[in-house]
Parts: sequence; structure tokens; C-alpha cells
Amino acid sequence: MVGLKIWSVLLVILYRFCQRCVPCGISTHVEIAHRALEFFTKHEGSVNYRQECSMMYLKTLTGHHFSKQVLTTSEGIILSLGKRYVPVKDLAAIYKEFYGKEIITESTIAECTYLLFFELHGERLLVGKLFPTFASKSTFLVEKFHEYFLGGVDDMAFWTNNIFELTSHMLENGASSCYLPENPLFINCTKEHKDNHVRNKQSKHEHHKNTTSLLTETLEKNINYTERGVQFNIQPWATKSLRLINHAFKTNVWRALGATHQKSSKHISKPAASYFLTSPYARLGWALISADLNQDGYEDLVAGAPGYSTMGHVQIGRVYVVYSNQSGLPPEDMDLDGKADQVLQGHQPSGRFGSALAVLDFNEDGVPDLAVGAPSVGSQFLTYKGAVYVYFGTEGRGLAPEPNVTITCQYSYCNLGWSLLAADVDGNGKADLVVGSPYAPGGGKQRGFVVAFYSHINRSDQGLLSVQDANWMMEGEENYAWFGFSLASCQLENITLLLIGSPTWKTCSSCNTLLSDVRQSVGKVYGYNPPSTERWFEITGDKEMGRMGLSLASGVMSVAGNTRKVLVVGAPTADSLSRILFMSSVLHQAGLALVYDLSNSTKPSLLSTFSGDRRFSRFGGDIYLSDLDNDGLDEMIVASPLRTNGVTSILAGAAAGRVYIYNGRQASSGNVTGHCTSWTSPCPEDWAEYVLISPEELSRFGSSVTTVKSERKKEVVVAAERSSAKARLGGRLFVYSL
Repeated sequence: MVGLKIWSVLLVILYRFCQRCVPCGISTHVEIAHRALEFFTKHEGSVNYRQECSMMYLKTLTGHHFSKQVLTTSEGIILSLGKRYVPVKDLAAIYKEFYGKEIITESTIAECTYLLFFELHGERLLVGKLFPTFASKSTFLVEKFHEYFLGGVDDMAFWTNNIFELTSHMLENGASSCYLPENPLFINCTKEHKDNHVRNKQSKHEHHKNTTSLLTETLEKNINYTERGVQFNIQPWATKSLRLINHAFKTNVWRALGATHQKSSKHISKPAASYFLTSPYARLGWALISADLNQDGYEDLVAGAPGYSTMGHVQIGRVYVVYSNQSGLPPEDMDLDGKADQVLQGHQPSGRFGSALAVLDFNEDGVPDLAVGAPSVGSQFLTYKGAVYVYFGTEGRGLAPEPNVTITCQYSYCNLGWSLLAADVDGNGKADLVVGSPYAPGGGKQRGFVVAFYSHINRSDQGLLSVQDANWMMEGEENYAWFGFSLASCQLENITLLLIGSPTWKTCSSCNTLLSDVRQSVGKVYGYNPPSTERWFEITGDKEMGRMGLSLASGVMSVAGNTRKVLVVGAPTADSLSRILFMSSVLHQAGLALVYDLSNSTKPSLLSTFSGDRRFSRFGGDIYLSDLDNDGLDEMIVASPLRTNGVTSILAGAAAGRVYIYNGRQASSGNVTGHCTSWTSPCPEDWAEYVLISPEELSRFGSSVTTVKSERKKEVVVAAERSSAKARLGGRLFVYSL
């Protein structure tokens, strides 16, 4: 117990230093470096820098500490931390080679890396516990940490990979011909480098010298010196303390609460099949749709994997097509790289091909075509303009292997292709291509825009289009509102209702003044009747940070005995009210699904509300409507990808994720999940017909959902885009037959 107390105190002290000295976190740097190395390949002369041990040392030049022993669990936290070898002499020699003089000593490297080694342990224990703190301040900090197009972990991994290539070039050819600015993004080995790129920062090192020495002197070190470096070992008492903590939570505490979480007959925990990739960071299932591509009368599955990489080509992305037959999708666990019926691959560095999907007959030849979004095209130039690629279908031969039409954007940070939709915009009864760009300037800063390109027979002759060629366009009305983040459509009598989500829209009495009463990210949903650009209606959220409109779906449901067209809007970070007996509390960012009546298409009215039952569970993160029982009514599928099995994220079952399926014939309206059979509310499970249980924790089960209909069955496909069962963050798809 004494060791545990000392360990806890040191972690608290360390974390205070971490917050001041290393805002980004050492584990984040390790994660970035690990991803960058995964697909790094470089040959200079006779040297293969990926295979040579010296590759391990290069990360220190870009601020990263890494070992081949590093494996990671959820969100990049280090798993194997027991030992760490640091090639001190080689690192010192590399620094001297780069700068032409000794600017850092071997002892300094040993001291600093030991401090980083210890900090990694602190982050492993404490960073996950800070999620509520950061999430309550800004959902952006936690939601976009990995995938944000500019400066997210994925983006930094791409740029670190580029820096590795430049570094290996300099090791082989010298740095005399390279420009080495302070910002490594702008290293250039094709222009004459400037002499003033290295500045003397000794004063800054001196500033932190006492802090580092003070902390390292207080730690009981366990350092073994070797011929070329040092090896750090975590103290045995610390390892035992960690095991003790984990054992306590997984046995005694979990057993004590287990009685309140008995398995229900509604639960479906075993899928009929699962599809996966063995490529790390592929994010299979980021986008999912179904459509009858081969025209055999049965819907097929299309899945995007925007993080897919090959050696030397990072995050180029892939799209997989899996055909179904009268019996449904293949009932087996299979690697899509080997067994998918068709695979399309992007070609642009870090283009994230496969981020969005839509099926329509763009050239009106009677055969379905596939549109694919690649919103980060141009990342190597720091422009992130994005692109949309359209692959024409050919009867009997499937989709073209290369895109027939490419749609581009002229604006930097346009991110064209973030969202896609097939909907009848021009009113001729045929689907057109709708493209959302929520991060585009849109006349301001990240206001966003939505454009539509009409389907026409002459599209076969148009290989290149731009946003300026769009037939219909609408821009957001507020900076950073992300207009176009989500798209949906609803076919009413003789009109198409186009629905556009703007989840980070804020309310303020006067947004131009510093003293205005601002409520951030309440969200808004817009309704249009194109080709008119006049707004038919708007629905504004009422919960700060709720992000209403992050997900949208429309269909037909029966509520309280009345059949009607409905719009279901997700507000996955909205707070909900929890009650246990006579006590109430707030479930922060539990999430909501709001059902609106579209009978009066110019003024939707709220019919019912469904709430999540766990803090930060993201109930409503994805919503899908589909008729699963052939009664003419759509079942409502609501995902809660961060839901925990236990009452807190510390317990076993953290972020397991669930998907709720509600029958299309709802007996109740109003606050549906507030009416519960037990003493606790909300109760989203009580009203569900089925509850799909994640087979894997920390996988974002429910990140996207679709259904596939065949002659004999209707299947629900659930994506877990952060599944690491087959490859780290490779993603998996789970198929359920209901």
C-alpha cells in the first residue's frame, strides 16, 4: 500500500508538470510517430531506413520517443511500458551530425527520456479520466482529436511520415542543401537553405533545467547502462500497483454492480458475420450505404475505409463492395481485402478516399453509379480542397476501376466530399448528387456550403467538374456552423424536401459583440424545397453543446396511432435528465434522438424524444430508418457508440457501444424514454425491440449503420470503425439478421 500511495502522489506531481510542459501529451507524440512509421518506406543508396535500427532514432529529431515494443490500446495509450531502450550515443551523434557541433549531451538525453518514460505511465493512468473535463469544455477537443483535417492525429501522422522521408534523405546526403526552418512542415531539400534557421534557445532549456532535475531526482530510478545507450525499467512496486487497481475494478467492484445489469431477452450479442481489414488505421465503416449495384434485385453493401494505407502511401483510402443474393450477405467472417466483390482505391496522399458515399445514376444510362468523397485531397500542399469521384456502372461488369468524373473545389480548406447524398433536386424524379462541405469558408470561416449536380446523360462526356459548375448551391449563415455536415431528404407529395444539418450553429443576441449571450453548438437543421433556394423551415436546438443535426434520417412511422412522415434528428452531445427514485441528476452529453412530424412541411412539430442513459454515450450519433418487418413503417435505429456497460467508464465494459432498434409503430409520444418499468430513467432499452451489443470494447460500435434487404432476410450492418481486433483501428463491420 505504501508503494501505491507513493505512486499516486508522484503521478499527481508529474501530471502538473505535464500540463505545463507538454500540452500535447507524450503518448500522443508516440501515437503519431507509430502511425507515421507504419507505412514509411525509404531507400537511399543501400540503406533501407524502415528496416535499419537507426529508424528508431529518427523520431527523436521530430519530438517523438518510440520503441518497437510499443503497442497501443484505446486512443493511443501505451500498453507495453515495462522496459524502454534509448540509444543515447547514437542520438547524440545524429544531433552532432545535423548541427555540426555538440548541442546536446548524452546525459541530457538520458535524463529527458527518463522523464518522458515516467510521464507515459502517468498518461496511461490519468489521461482517460480527463475525458469528462475536456468534453464539457468543448466537444471538438475529444470528437475531432484523431480525424480533424488540419492538425488532427491522422493529419500529423501523414506529415510526420513526410518528415521521416526528408530526414532519411538528409542522413544519406547531408543537410547542407536543405532549408531547415523551426517548423518542420516547411523543411525543403530542393532550395538553398538559410543559415539562420537554427536559433540559440539555450535560455529556454535553462528555464526548464531545474524543473527536470527536481523531478528526476525525486524518482527512484532503475536505469541499466549498455554499450550504446540506456534501458529504463518501471519499478516492480509500480507494476504491482497497476495490476492491483485493474484487478479490483474487474472483480470486486464489477461483481457488486453486476446484479443491476442482467442480460435482457432483447439483447443480441452475437453477429451473423463480421467483415474486417488487416491494415492498421484503415477505419473500415467510416461510411456505409446499401444499394443494388449489380441489378440482381438485392441490395449490396458499400463500405468506405478512408484511413487505408499502403507502404509509402498514407491514408489514400479504399471502398469495398460486397454483393448479396437472395439469402443475404455472405454469412462468414472475412477479410474484405481478399473477399470483397470489388475494391476501389484512392490515389491522393492523405486524401481519405471513402469518407462519404452515394449511389445514383449520374449519367442516366440506366445503371447505378457510385460517388465517393475524398475531403482531404490537397493535404500535401496544406490546402485540403477535397474532391468527389464518380465511378460509372456498366451492366454485367460492375463499377469502372477508375473514376469517370472528378469534382474539385477551388477554395483552400474546402474539404469537398465530407458528406454525400443522392436526392431528386431538380424535380424530374431522378436522383441527383448532393455534396456537403461543412468546413469550407462559405463566405466566412467554416460556414460550409452544400452544392448539387443534376444527373444528365451528358455527364458521360464531362471528366472534370468544379464547384462553380454546380446547378444548386446554398451557404451557411454563421462562422464555424459547419453547414452541410449531415444531409438527408424526404419525398413528400410532388416535392423533395432537402434536409441539411449545421450542428455547431450557435445562438447569440448579438454575435458581433464581446458581451453577447452565446450558447455554443446548439445546432440547427434547415429544410429546402429545391431547385428553389428559399428556406422552407429551420429547427434550432435548445441545448448548449448538444450539436443537434449531427445526424439526420427521414421515413414513415406511426406515432400514437397516426401514420406520418417523420424527420429524426440526432443531438448526440445534448444533456439528458436522469432520475433514480426521487433523486435527479444531469447525464452530461448522453445524447438525444428527436422525432419531428413533417405533415406540415413548412413547420415541423416535435412528436417524441428518446434519451441516452449514460454520460458521454453519444446516443443519436448515427440514426437510420428502414422497414425491417415489411409492415410499411420504418424501424428507427439509433446508435450510442460510446455507451458504457457500467455506470462509469472506469469499470470493465468502458465505451462498449450499443445500437437500439425501435419498432416503427410507436405507442407513445412525448418523452418516450422517461416512462420506464424500473425506478431509473431514462430507459432507451425498455422501448427498444432489439438491442445490439458490441462484441468489442472501445471500438466505436455504431459509428455508422445501414440495412441490406434481400429476398429472405433484412440485415442490419453496424460499423465499429475503431475496432482493433484484426489490426489497430482497422475497423470491423458486424452483420445481424433480424
